[in-house]
Amino acid sequence: MDGTSAAVAGGVLGDGLPQVLHGQPGAVLLVRVEDATVLFANPLAEQLAPGVRLPCPIDEWSRRAGLQSSDGDDISDPANDASPLSRIAHGEPVHGERVTAARSSDMSHEREALWVIGLPLTDAPVDALTSLALVALLPLRETGMVHDAQQSAERLHSRAVLASDLSFTISDPTQPDNPLVWVNPAFEKVTGYGREVLGSNCRFLQGPETDREAVRRIRTALQTGDTVTELLLNYRKDGTAFWNEVVISPVRDADGHVTHFVGVQSDVTLRVQAERERDEALAVARDVRRRLEFLSGVTDQLSQVLDPDAAQDLLPSLVVPEFAEWAFATLLDTTGRTRHIRASHANPDRAGDAARFQELRDGLADDSISMRVLRGDLGPTLVSIEDDHAETVTTTRETADVLRRLGLGSAVVVPLRARGAVTGSLTLLSGPDRPPFTVDDLATATDLGARAGLALENARLYAQQRTSSETLQRSLLTPPTPSPGLSIATRYHPAAEAAQVGGDWYDAFTQPDGSTVVVIGDVMGHDVLAAAAMGQLRTLVRALAYDRSAQPAEVVRRLDELLEGLGVTTLATAVVLQVDAGPGPRRVRWCTAGHLPPVVVGPGGEVRVLQGEGIVLGLGSGQQRDQHEDTLDPGALLLLYTDGLVERRDRPMEDRLAELRSVVGDLAGLDVEDVSDALLERMLPEGSDDDVATVAVRVG
Repeated sequence: MDGTSAAVAGGVLGDGLPQVLHGQPGAVLLVRVEDATVLFANPLAEQLAPGVRLPCPIDEWSRRAGLQSSDGDDISDPANDASPLSRIAHGEPVHGERVTAARSSDMSHEREALWVIGLPLTDAPVDALTSLALVALLPLRETGMVHDAQQSAERLHSRAVLASDLSFTISDPTQPDNPLVWVNPAFEKVTGYGREVLGSNCRFLQGPETDREAVRRIRTALQTGDTVTELLLNYRKDGTAFWNEVVISPVRDADGHVTHFVGVQSDVTLRVQAERERDEALAVARDVRRRLEFLSGVTDQLSQVLDPDAAQDLLPSLVVPEFAEWAFATLLDTTGRTRHIRASHANPDRAGDAARFQELRDGLADDSISMRVLRGDLGPTLVSIEDDHAETVTTTRETADVLRRLGLGSAVVVPLRARGAVTGSLTLLSGPDRPPFTVDDLATATDLGARAGLALENARLYAQQRTSSETLQRSLLTPPTPSPGLSIATRYHPAAEAAQVGGDWYDAFTQPDGSTVVVIGDVMGHDVLAAAAMGQLRTLVRALAYDRSAQPAEVVRRLDELLEGLGVTTLATAVVLQVDAGPGPRRVRWCTAGHLPPVVVGPGGEVRVLQGEGIVLGLGSGQQRDQHEDTLDPGALLLLYTDGLVERRDRPMEDRLAELRSVVGDLAGLDVEDVSDALLERMLPEGSDDDVATVAVRVG
């Protein structure tokens, strides 16, 4: 083979064969050439040809192993001079041929593919070996790959290259220190060591980074006479390291005594490097995914908390123990003073120290990293804080002592930033028992600070908007006007999970003739327009009812006309109710415009509803508006309410209305203020998704 062909073959096959054979022990024979007799075999060779006693003719061993050529010919026939074992027995080297062996299994008739290599030991310095040939039958892991390799080799008129990466060694355990007694040329090619190492134990291949545990496992296998496979970092003669995949098999004589160890070695550095690069890439991908999942989880949990103080309290607990041993969030007020510190520790035994650290909110020094980041003097920072630095970052000895108990070590401090402004800082500490934070951790914490800062700012804006909404809503709902002989209590309960202004309203006032008007209503929608419309409707109803002491049906009819005439397109439900002046039983009149019926509990405890029908407000004038009348005896309780009190997604309206009547009946003996509070607690123990307005009236 010329130099070009050898180079091509090496490029095509040199890396391929170790991938086919790596990590798998093979059957090893030592054959006496002069009479083609198998003298020694390793345990796998004994398993391949069961029942054969050594010494035996090689054709007998082949027959018992059921060896066939790749074409299916029986290669145990001594007349078959083309068989690889026959050629090896006659002292001819075989650099690699594919054969198959019978497999003694009831589960499958598939044959075992083997790769045969035969090496005469005529160059061995030990006389006992010069008359022998080494035969290795190696199991094939990827038969298709071997077929391609063999075809390529045949095109290049040589198969020698197929074994070029496999170095063989023979050691003699009967001699002190189990020295090498033979190595093939490939061993020198792989390691740089030649025949000068014969007589020495192969530990000369070891170096500073060789895995001592793997060496121990090899030593144990040699002592017990077992086959062993290991991947070792070995060192060539020139000092360069390489990954050596070695399979060492004991070779026994007819009495079962170990006479030699045969080692098959392969330089698998490229494969190991590729596997490590793959593992490193997978590890990076897993780490990135884990960090993204962590950030997403923290963001999701913070976004669900709409109270800013609760969100600030929650933030440190979301980063321990997954990211830090303990952490604290710091915020400033408008004057630049620390107004809020919340801390959380992974160790429950340190909860008391974390709580005390929160109380010592002025304990951080102005030039501490946390405060400098908080003021915007520093960006995201990674530092190491030792115990003797505790005093330099605190203003009191107690704060320094608390810091030491909580644990220092590596720290990451990042700003909590929202809409271009720093609103706080988050400090994370690894503690003394965790690895220090890395630059990647700093990047993750910086991203976390941006996400958390925005979530906290959203919670603050939500609370601000909610407060403004409630203030506006309540400003439009004035207290009821006192009415002689009547006790009136009103309640407005905003939605639990909405910051928008609602359209629910109530009213109670006295007409010039002494009658009392009670109104409950609900404008459709939850926004500023709904609130504005609610204010308009409430004012119009007041004006219409007060003028001429108008009765309910008249009020509602004239309201339809006004809404149409003024071009107001708002839709609303309402009940306008009028109670005559007392004393004694009170005449009550009402008109319903698409609203739920009021509930009455008589002095004897009987519960009834003030039924009535009527289309919603805002659909134009000319609507049928019916007025109804009834009597309220002294002691009777009257309740008007909006639909937020009874509507539930998981319950039919009929069931909730029945529940309301039952609850009002139970509470009828309380005064109207207590009735109003207890009613909300009983009907809405978990709050409401809608605004709720109620008016409770007791007849004296």
